[in-house]
Amino acid sequence: MDMDISGDLSGIRDSQLQELKNLSEFKTERSELIQPNILEELLRLTQLWNREIAIYLSRPGILLAAAVGRSASVTLPPIKGRSLGKHLRCIHTHPNGDFRLSQLDLSALTSLQLESMSSVGVRDGKLTGIQIAYSSGENDPFILNINSKNWQSFDYNESLSNVSKGLTKTVTAHSKERAFLIALEDSDQEINEDLLELRELARSAGVDVVGQLVQNRRYGQSRSYLGSGKLEELIHHLQETEANVVICDDELSPTQLRTLEMETGVKVLDRTGLILDIFAQRAQSREGKLQVELAQLKHLLPYLSGQGQALSRLGAGVGSRGPGETKLELDRRRMRERITQLEKELKLVLQHRDVQRRQRTRSGLPAIALVGYTNAGKTTFMKIAMEQAGTRSDIPIGENKLFATLDPIVRRIRVNSTMEILLSDTVGFIRKLPTQLLRAFLATLEEVQQADILLHVLDASHPQAFQHAETVQQVLKQLGCAEKPMMTLLNKADKVLVEEDLKQLAQSLPYPIEMSLIRGDSLKPVWKVCDSLLTY
Repeated sequence: MDMDISGDLSGIRDSQLQELKNLSEFKTERSELIQPNILEELLRLTQLWNREIAIYLSRPGILLAAAVGRSASVTLPPIKGRSLGKHLRCIHTHPNGDFRLSQLDLSALTSLQLESMSSVGVRDGKLTGIQIAYSSGENDPFILNINSKNWQSFDYNESLSNVSKGLTKTVTAHSKERAFLIALEDSDQEINEDLLELRELARSAGVDVVGQLVQNRRYGQSRSYLGSGKLEELIHHLQETEANVVICDDELSPTQLRTLEMETGVKVLDRTGLILDIFAQRAQSREGKLQVELAQLKHLLPYLSGQGQALSRLGAGVGSRGPGETKLELDRRRMRERITQLEKELKLVLQHRDVQRRQRTRSGLPAIALVGYTNAGKTTFMKIAMEQAGTRSDIPIGENKLFATLDPIVRRIRVNSTMEILLSDTVGFIRKLPTQLLRAFLATLEEVQQADILLHVLDASHPQAFQHAETVQQVLKQLGCAEKPMMTLLNKADKVLVEEDLKQLAQSLPYPIEMSLIRGDSLKPVWKVCDSLLTY
């Protein structure tokens, strides 16, 4: 049988390609994952070419096709008779030695409806291990690790039978995703405040951070974000730390994201995608959920653009080009239809909110909106304000996580015998807040735009308190609220180590009030300033 070989064959001798073709003479038995001679030759050629090699095996064990590609970018050719997919297994090598399946590999397993997908780690021509995933219908795939020393004793047919009977359980090396952080900075400092915040964002998303890599901004690349040397260093770190996701501190272009995923073989997430993931976990109201889904779809849509291998790779991993393009065209159409539907639903929800807002306006009560950097203490302030006013609080205390509060909360509070207000808690601001993200949550932030007074809650003890204050001012300017009357609550003032820093903060911000919400200080000084601003 003359087997088809496709992919990046540049620089490969015809005699070596013939050696790969000759592997079709070997038949893999039903009990074998792969015939030993085939695997041995794949290991040798993978090292020789330093490229991934992927093959299709039929249920009877016939080698049908092969493809060659640069690391993590091999694309298999279409196989005649797509109905065979559920009886096909794909086996491909990873020349970087990492035998774990990537998210793209698992995507190919599902989208191509394969029987199984296996990744073979290769280092110095030797097997480092095998990981195999079986399709399990609508559920997550079953994943098994196979040791490099006893792989020949593994019974593929028995394992497949156990999966079909539900006797096999998914094997995961870690209960949480393991993230490696990357960033471009003005200097090659390994520890910086920006990455510390990205680490906190990852923690808030439920991810374990296992390492970080910083490159000087002038050496960054428009196509791959990192330079070639740093990219190789990143791949090495991913192997050492067993990280399965890369998180970037900037917003990546579609080309950068696809290039990083292809080069590393793991899932890549940019800063916006990470924040949206946190928002998806935090949203409780229907409005919040609609806004999050709308923002996610608008963020993802550009990444389904393009043609050729990158387009196919995004949709189907190591799968075929044709079905990948078809699937993505379908995805694009469905996403646009869903975006239109969400915008209509959100418009109705916002009309209802507008009615509620007009009713509150007719009450004649002054509106005060809490604004500030995420995790500064806004929710804690609202809870204490209700308790000190003698109002039973139904607001759970905010977690020590970024974006612990997402949905806006408005409460009527009688401060004293002469003063009653409407107090609203809003989503926290953050550095590098993308414009489209701000637009997506504009409805939530309308509470800020409609407020009579803004109360800026600032964590005065934070090392970047000045930068946080500047970020809040920038976002307020984007919202057209920079000129609104505002007072500043210097929260956690008791934890500021340098007294001079607190004085400088107080001098640079309007109507500063030093306080500690955790300590339960009285809010009377805040209401005194608020009353003077309202009567001014």
